[in-house]
Amino acid sequence: MPSSATAPSHAPDATAALERNAPDAQFRLDRITDLDGLMRRRAQAAQHALTHTPCLRALRYAPGDGHTLNLFLPEASAAAGTVGTPLLMFIHGGFWRSLDADLFSFIAPGFVAAGAAVAVIDYPLMPAARMADVVDACFAALSFLHRAAGDHRIDAKRIHVSGNSAGGHLVAELMDAAQLRRRGLPAGLPAGGCALSGLYDLEPVRQSFQNGFLGLTPQEVAEFSPLRRPYTPAAPLIATVGALEMEEFLRQNQAYAQRCEAAGQPVQHRQEPGMDHLSVVLDALADPRQALHRQVRAMMGLPDPA
Repeated sequence: MPSSATAPSHAPDATAALERNAPDAQFRLDRITDLDGLMRRRAQAAQHALTHTPCLRALRYAPGDGHTLNLFLPEASAAAGTVGTPLLMFIHGGFWRSLDADLFSFIAPGFVAAGAAVAVIDYPLMPAARMADVVDACFAALSFLHRAAGDHRIDAKRIHVSGNSAGGHLVAELMDAAQLRRRGLPAGLPAGGCALSGLYDLEPVRQSFQNGFLGLTPQEVAEFSPLRRPYTPAAPLIATVGALEMEEFLRQNQAYAQRCEAAGQPVQHRQEPGMDHLSVVLDALADPRQALHRQVRAMMGLPDPA
């Protein structure tokens, strides 16, 4: 292939075309093997969790559409300790514009069996909501869970946050020490975080086909990109991504982990072998046999599965 210096002036610049299209390619699921099968397994696991794990379903944490959560609670015999059980708040993905808490309820059974509570939250979806509304909703859910902890035998000092994809981005927002102080939330909340496959620089998303749905503005990108503003996480965290994911997710996960380390907060930076953008949640975080699940358990002070 001729170099750009020797190519005829009328020849298309293939490299430039690839670069222009790169943002679109990074935010599709085309490379996932057996995508339909994964979707079916996820739906089946979620329905099984909703049917067989004790749950307070669609519990309202704030007024308005999308402000509900599914709260899964361990039986008294499984609860960890006598002063309260730890809680994992999970924020689902879907590019801030789709999916819901019910579909991600498969997160709960493995942690509940270990004696933890799990809250899988909904939030108002874009574009009807703006990013500020989405972030505000997640903080409202966190605040609600802290206030309601005593009603459900939850240890208010052991509330952890997790989420995948768009939810991973929202975990980063909830871990921002400056935002937590500004909103008047108590020190030690959250106690830790696990962000899976998060997006911490929203500019590549704004440049992609996804923005035809989202309508992200330059101001939103600047305000809600942890990699584009001063950022200090408030607690230790796990930053992970499937090793088979698109390059942009791999790049942003590494950059976010480095930003948190530079701020002086302990970070466990992982890539999950053999996992993609969907299986990293279903087959790594939710599965008690997997290293990531065990790592989150350890962060929450839960026993390692036998």
